Amino acid sequence: MMRMNKYFGILIVLLFSESLASQTNNLTGSPYSLFGLGVQSNSNIGANSALGRGGIALGSEGFINNYNPASFSTISKESFLLDIGFLGELNNISNNSKDELRLAANFSNLAFAFSLNNRSGIGLSVVPFTDVGYALVGIESNVEGSQDDFISNIKGSGGLNDLRLNYGYELYDYFRIGIRTSYLFGAINETENILVGDSFLNINEENYYRGIRFGLGVQFDVNDRYSIGLIVDLPTVLNSSQDRQVNKSLDFNAANVEDEEGLNISNFKLPLDIGFGIRYKPIDGLTINADYKTSLWDLTDQRDDIGKFVDQSILSLGAQYRARERGLKYWQNIEFRAGFNYDSGYLKVNNEIIDNYSFSTGIGLPISRRGTSMLNISFTSGQRGNIQGILIEEKFNLINVNLSLKDIWFKKLKFN
Repeated sequence: MMRMNKYFGILIVLLFSESLASQTNNLTGSPYSLFGLGVQSNSNIGANSALGRGGIALGSEGFINNYNPASFSTISKESFLLDIGFLGELNNISNNSKDELRLAANFSNLAFAFSLNNRSGIGLSVVPFTDVGYALVGIESNVEGSQDDFISNIKGSGGLNDLRLNYGYELYDYFRIGIRTSYLFGAINETENILVGDSFLNINEENYYRGIRFGLGVQFDVNDRYSIGLIVDLPTVLNSSQDRQVNKSLDFNAANVEDEEGLNISNFKLPLDIGFGIRYKPIDGLTINADYKTSLWDLTDQRDDIGKFVDQSILSLGAQYRARERGLKYWQNIEFRAGFNYDSGYLKVNNEIIDNYSFSTGIGLPISRRGTSMLNISFTSGQRGNIQGILIEEKFNLINVNLSLKDIWFKKLKFN
């Protein structure tokens, strides 16, 4: 019991620290994070990053599968799982005139889960939900009604976090159900500096969002080789507010123009999400997963200042191979992974939908004698947007590193 209390004490401190840090440190350099609440986060738990960011029909026997709460019922009895993640992102942004490289990196997630009994398990995680990290520098515009020009520099940072509680229960040996509750919270900061000769105007806006979202999940084992999964995340509204500060300097005289807190801004609507997944084991050691997910943004009737929200479809494919389930030799416990993801996008700008695709590879290196604890490393390369359409093409490269630990609780040592 003392060991369990120690774990919980450490986890509470880590979860609190992670939730604060994730609001202030960028995990992306994407210019498309300018729109909406930012780009959807590339942070994942365990092996999901290398499996095309999918896994609706996968279990949680060896790693925490946050994609379906029903999977938490598969955590083996008296087991405790802990996952700590790191994400690095390198973006190459191109238009018709120049290229630019942007780098962002930080800790990306913290999660733990454990079994409650033979048929149920529970888990808590904090993962970025959206990421914001854009910079528009040296924008030249004309002062209306004059021949003077002014220069604007705009920077955005922050994003939303997902503090998620998952619970899964096995109704029958082949049928599992689960529920999840997410507390979505965070802030997006935008700073604009406007220069006109020797004068300047600084505008700083901090938008805060918070809300609760509920989800359901089921998994069904058709036979030893096939399993299917279904998830539903219900629509919700994020309450919003804004702090705004405006300062100016005219003829080298600085003055505060505006300083207000708690301003009312439009709430943000999240859509109904529905996902379906299949897991297939054609041979021993090989697992293939395929997911399809749709987000019904049209039903929210929501618009951005620059674009319109449209229904989104996400397709993911993944494969994993391990020579032995419990191999006696180290190499027999190494897991090899590969995946593909296509996202149709949810925002239309200038009649162009911003879609993206990516390919991923990964490896799981055992760090325990039984091969249950893993160092999961994945590399993802993809593209978002295109030069011909909306004049910006983003090629991104991601490195996800997750330390996935598994331990056994309450086991008593026996001596002959």
